[in-house]
Amino acid sequence: MTHSTPGSESVTTKLDMVQQFVDLAGEHLAGEPALENARTVVERSADRLRLARGFTTIALAGTTGSGKSSMFNAFTTIDRSPAGILRPTTSEPYACVWGSLTFADELLDWLGVSSRRRFTRESALDANDEVGLRGMILLDLPDVDSVEPRHRAEVDRLLHLVDVVIWICDPQKYGDQLVHEGYLRQLASSRDGLIVALNQTDRLQPAQLPKVGADLRQLLDEGGLSKVPLVPTSATGEVPALPPAKRGPIKPKPGPFIAERSPRGHSGVSALRALLEPIILRGTLAEESVDRDLTASIADLSKLVGGPASPPSINPLVRGLSSAGTDSARIEQTIQAYAGSAAVGLPGPWAKAVTQAARSRLHELPAALGQAVAFADAQRPRRMWLPGGKKRADQKTEIVLRAEIDKVALRYVVEPVRRALAAYERSRTTLS
Repeated sequence: MTHSTPGSESVTTKLDMVQQFVDLAGEHLAGEPALENARTVVERSADRLRLARGFTTIALAGTTGSGKSSMFNAFTTIDRSPAGILRPTTSEPYACVWGSLTFADELLDWLGVSSRRRFTRESALDANDEVGLRGMILLDLPDVDSVEPRHRAEVDRLLHLVDVVIWICDPQKYGDQLVHEGYLRQLASSRDGLIVALNQTDRLQPAQLPKVGADLRQLLDEGGLSKVPLVPTSATGEVPALPPAKRGPIKPKPGPFIAERSPRGHSGVSALRALLEPIILRGTLAEESVDRDLTASIADLSKLVGGPASPPSINPLVRGLSSAGTDSARIEQTIQAYAGSAAVGLPGPWAKAVTQAARSRLHELPAALGQAVAFADAQRPRRMWLPGGKKRADQKTEIVLRAEIDKVALRYVVEPVRRALAAYERSRTTLS
């Protein structure tokens, strides 16, 4: 079943639209950021739709010592991911599956999780305790501030593949510039599935928790992340109970945290679990993530097209080439003028593509025009001694030369430009 929203195309239709645009425009807009991004999105989206859609992939990300691995272990209640505060201890991602590991294997292969670092959480002993998370694949990622460049590269790769990112902050480094500017703001602008967790709250006094939470909430709001939920967590103990709200005529300010709590699992992650359970139960976030990526890509590609193209007349080009002879500078001037006429009204990238197409065989033109002149001279009538013979010979030579230059213009300039304009028109139609 394909996911769709009212008044919009299905996700598979959007995938086809972006794929067609990439195929049509790829030759002419190579290197254009929006097109290269669309190429990546198409490949990633096609892969994700091909794989098991019933699973929701959720990644725990954060800096060294934030408690990601401890959080992972608290969720799974199995100490599989090594934890540490002094140095990066997660060199490769770990994955825990709530559900069938066999069904998830292909998806985990695509994510690049080693078979040695994947396991399943549920067992017969759990009864229905874990049913609220059935369908979740939880990943523990390497640290984003690792001294190993390959660790950060692995994080960057996976952040583009998973459906939800839970960013783990600790009370000491929650204001880290790398985190807010290098990751959180960029993630929020490109995805809906982002949650921020203030971890290690068991190290705070109850009176400190709302103050630290309010400070982090303010940082998120100022960075454009006002809709991103913030939850208090603790992988090693209880989250401190918040002080009771003051009663009186003044209405207390709303707290910075999500208030829901799940009755199941580790008490320190109950608020986070309560937030995740409805998402996982819905089971459509993978497809929604693909739909969001494709919609954003279509919006970017739409900026590359405008009104219809208008192929210019060939006559000024032929006249210009006729008068230029084999003069390279004049030939280039003529080609530039024709390209400018062909590119009128086109968006910048396509105008550049049309100009490149017009100039694609520029270096061949002097020789081709020289051959045209030689051919016309060879066809010149030789019986010029008859009355009016020279005039007729000049006229015939001019006609032959014009026809030959017309052929040169079509072959070396007009046809490449027409191909670019045709690609533009088909690309424009694809998005309409």
